[in-house]
This record gives sequence, structure tokens and C-alpha cells, in this order.
Amino acid sequence: MKIVYLHTAYKPGDLIGTWFAATRDFCRKSGGDAWIAVKFSHHPASIDDIVIGDSFSCGLHARIYQFTGLQDMFSWWATRRFLRRLDEIRPDIIHCHVVNDLFLDLRQLFAYATAHNIRVVWTFHDMRALTGQCPYPGLLDCGQWRLTCHCCPVSDGPLAPVHPMMNCVGVVHDFRKNAIGRLSSLHLLTVVTPSRWLARQVAVSHLSGVRCEVIPNGIDPVVFRPVESQVREKYGIGPNERMLLAVGNPIGYIKGRDCLLRLANDLPDGFRLVMVGCLPADVDALRSNAKVIALGRVPREELVQFYTAADLLVNPTLADNFPTVNLEAQACGCPVVAFDSDGTPETVASRGVVVPRQDYDAWRKAIVGFGFGTDARVDAISFAARFRISDCMEQYFRLYENLLAEV
Repeated sequence: MKIVYLHTAYKPGDLIGTWFAATRDFCRKSGGDAWIAVKFSHHPASIDDIVIGDSFSCGLHARIYQFTGLQDMFSWWATRRFLRRLDEIRPDIIHCHVVNDLFLDLRQLFAYATAHNIRVVWTFHDMRALTGQCPYPGLLDCGQWRLTCHCCPVSDGPLAPVHPMMNCVGVVHDFRKNAIGRLSSLHLLTVVTPSRWLARQVAVSHLSGVRCEVIPNGIDPVVFRPVESQVREKYGIGPNERMLLAVGNPIGYIKGRDCLLRLANDLPDGFRLVMVGCLPADVDALRSNAKVIALGRVPREELVQFYTAADLLVNPTLADNFPTVNLEAQACGCPVVAFDSDGTPETVASRGVVVPRQDYDAWRKAIVGFGFGTDARVDAISFAARFRISDCMEQYFRLYENLLAEV
């Protein structure tokens, strides 16, 4: 079995890097192999990566997008060079992840897979493949994508062009539907969603007739587990203070930055808020707030200590397919209070709390009135144990085998 992963970028040890390493080992055990192809970067993760494009092709594709909103239909020569590499590999399966990132001509890619009868597995990490631009239209209360995105109602939404001279979301939406259409009509495409919520969106989209599997993302229980923690002592958080933790990469608008900044000035006595992954400006601005500890990124080992020491993960993300940060925290015994954004409720244990998206008052009330205690921690750990990365990969391996058995 020969599999080519296709993704915008990764790092060894992150979600896609871990998946790819496991897939390569799986393929090699049976005499096959796996490769990963990524968007051009000046800092590649590995010298063995297949790099798609160069600074010129990716830069041109990005500039066209920033002024017109057009995407996925350029980088012709870069895509053609990549396809020549596929001629050498002759893969059985192409596993796409985030490929709507201004470095590929999707029409060429899917036409090639169709012509060579290659199975395509596409793991959706957001809704971009279903829309003309937007990764999370639910945040904008927009339902155009179910039929045709004809004119985006929000000019400054997630991933919107910076200098739009025209609104071309309808062109992009039709292009995506046509590019994917031939592949799906021949039953060569299998969509995988980490959440049941996203599977429901696929079911009412232009891909409603495509095979769709739900495979939840997993976490590594060897890494994410209760550990000895010194972070309370290190950052001066008293043993009787309720430690609230917020984590993002970074904590921007989508991750609920506005709600967290409001909470930072609205904490009752006895509560401390630790924010990990803050923007540099927020780290500086929050230094004077004695109830808040604002940090940038921290090493994973220290992050696990924060999860273990915290009494509650407060996650006001406004849009997320399947937030694994909730699973990581709960695996360390930290329960969660979050908005019910998209697939978020599927990642929160029964003793955690979800409240309506953007309802700050309900979110704060749930935090202050949370039933802290051993039962909530035990429930969190038990819930997170259902989402092991090894189980996730086993489901993907079975999917690969089943697809090739159908050939």
C-alpha cells in the first residue's frame, strides 16, 4: 500500500505529523510506503517532504487571492510538477487534509486521481471545501453554501481577502464543486470528519452523496495525563485559589479572545485566570492585572502541567470542528466550560458545561458556579480516555484497507 499525505504544513509531533508517522510505519510493515507533500516554505519540516511550489508560485497565488478572492485554481506549473512526482510513486491513496491554502490547482489534482483511478481520502478540518471561502459559516449565520455562495455577506470574516477588489466567492464555490464533482461521481472520494457536527454539514452540501466517515481526532495518553506540577508555585497561584486556564495557538478572535479579555476584568475574588498562547500585545497589556497570568506559547511539558494544575479549562472558542484542546485538558483531569460552537459539545464530558455560543453571561455564570471537585476530574479523565490517537489511526488504517479491497 502506497499513500501520499497532502497538507499545507506540519511539524513532527503535531497532529498531522503524528498521523503521518503512524501511517508510514503501517504502510512499511506491509511492504509499502508513505510520503507527505506540503506547501512550499522556507523552513521545511523534513528534507524528505515533497514540496509543492516555490516562493513565486505560492506568492502569486496568495496575491491573486488577496485582491480577488479567487483560489484553488492557480499554481498550475507547481501542481503539474507535483503530479509528475506522483507518476513516479504511483500511489494507491491520496490522503488530503488542508489543501485549500493557495498552493494547488485542485482541478488538476482531482482530474489526475480520476484518470488514474486513485482513491482520495479527504479529512475535513473545517468547512472550506463546502463553501466559496469561509471555514465556519455558522459563526456568520450564513447558509448560502448549501446551494451556492453568490456574494459573501461579510468582508472581514475568517480567511477573507485582505484587499478585495471584487467578491468572487460564487466563482470559487462553483469551481470547487466542479473540480470535486467528477471524483465523487466515480465514488473515488471518501470524506472523513472528526465530528458528527461536520458530517451533518457535509450531508446538506454539494457533497451530500459522497461517502462520509466520522473518525474523531485522538490524543496521546502517554503525553496527556495527570503529572507532577509546579506551575502554581512558579506563577504564584495560591493552593486555595480557583485556577482557570485558557489555551490557544494563538488566542485570537476565533478562539474567544474578546470574551477572555472581558473575563479578565470580571473575575470574582478567589479566581485566577491563566491564558496560554496570548498575542504579544495582550501579554503586555495584561501585566498590570493581578488576577491574570498572560503567556505566549509554552513547551508541551509545561502545558501538561498547566492542564493538571488547573481547576477548569475555559474555552470560549467561537468556531471549531473538534477542539482537541478540550480532550487534552480533560485527559489531565481538568474539566471544561465552553460555548456550544459547532463540534465543541462532542469534546466535553458530562460534568463539563456548554452554553450557547457568544453568550458571555451564561459562560461566566457556568464558570463561577461550576461544581468543582474530584467527581468532575474523574469524569473528565474517563471521557478523554475514549479518544486515543492509536484508536483514531486504527480506524484510518481499516478505512484504507477497505477502500483498496473494493477496487
